[in-house]
Amino acid sequence: MHILWYSGVELPAVTGGGLTRAGWQEGLRRALFQYYPQIQLSIASFGRHYYQSFRAENATYYNILRDPAAPSRWKRVAENWKHRTFQREDLERSYTVYRQIQPDLVFIFGTENPFGLLTDRFSVPVVISIQAVLNGLVPNLFQGLSFRELAGELLSRNTLTGQGIFHKWWSHRKSARIEKQIYRRNSYFCGRTAWDRNWQERLNPGAHYFHVDRVLGEDYYRSVWEPEGSEPQRIFSLAGNAPFKGGITLVRGLALLKSRGYDRLQLHLAGVDGDSMVGKNITKLIQQAGLEGQVSLLGRLGTSQIIQEMQAASLFVLPSHLDNSPNSLAEAMILGMPCVASNAGGIPSMLQDGREGLIYPHQDVAELARRIEQLLTDPVLAHKLGRRARETALARHDPEKIARATVQIYQQVLAESEEA
Repeated sequence: MHILWYSGVELPAVTGGGLTRAGWQEGLRRALFQYYPQIQLSIASFGRHYYQSFRAENATYYNILRDPAAPSRWKRVAENWKHRTFQREDLERSYTVYRQIQPDLVFIFGTENPFGLLTDRFSVPVVISIQAVLNGLVPNLFQGLSFRELAGELLSRNTLTGQGIFHKWWSHRKSARIEKQIYRRNSYFCGRTAWDRNWQERLNPGAHYFHVDRVLGEDYYRSVWEPEGSEPQRIFSLAGNAPFKGGITLVRGLALLKSRGYDRLQLHLAGVDGDSMVGKNITKLIQQAGLEGQVSLLGRLGTSQIIQEMQAASLFVLPSHLDNSPNSLAEAMILGMPCVASNAGGIPSMLQDGREGLIYPHQDVAELARRIEQLLTDPVLAHKLGRRARETALARHDPEKIARATVQIYQQVLAESEEA
């Protein structure tokens, strides 16, 4: 069986380093290599640097070369304002890879990339793995920002130069329209949560949906959170530079806790850069609430650094206003951390409220603060929830089970294609 993967990111065999996003793709490749080495993979991904195709372990890697950015600053600004989601050349180069390989089946990561538009030109069946759902993201893109913060960004230099959240909103709106076409053109999707299944049924009720979970990074399976090694009033979160990821909301919750007398709380916030729009607004909140010295913006961290931060904290908080199946929550759960998470998107499919962690309404800062306080003041409950979360995550993210489910999907789709 020869499967062609299309991905929007380059895997470690191409980059020569670690994977900072979409690590589940590399995890799945590793799992297939370990348990189903007879499956032949070809992996095609977008990149700005040319390389010839090469083979490593169970996969052959192909470059879909994208044109370089405009050399002139003003041309780049003009290009930003056009809000292009992809170039026609992107599709033609992607199709050239398909014609060269002639696979048995095409497996596409994400509807946010344009690969799904090629389905009508393929003579083999296609399965799309749902990642984000842009039609669900667009209405929530500004979540986490106050009106004043939003107005400030509208008048910022970022907006003038074709960058920032308003331009992302315009671009995502265009991509969401393309995503609707992708859903209509394809018949097979796989996902992980009730949220992504509901979106698939909404955008293409006649399509077939498969449930298959994600493989996490290898180091997370070998690591365990222990209460004895953590600091009692230290919180860890991985939010990111997008407002809807909830970093600003979490700092508002921390300010509320401080007003209640929690003066020793420490928040270590990964994924947020101090010079980003989110980072700058968090810095203002820190000054307004007197949280100096209590919030650390860590920027992007590698796997070993994330594990160290998780093991040192007494609580993991996911304050997102929209997420499908966030890896950071899965990673905290598999370590056995006590977790507080919002009810946004697919998160309730991952964390059972009151059994594996605590969930709160994503827009309710007061309830966020109350849930954090509940676990900080009840370490017995926190530890019990963390143990259950680890049991659930170890079963859910078992690499052998996921590899087997993936191969079964490939086999079923191929069989149905032959019968049609």
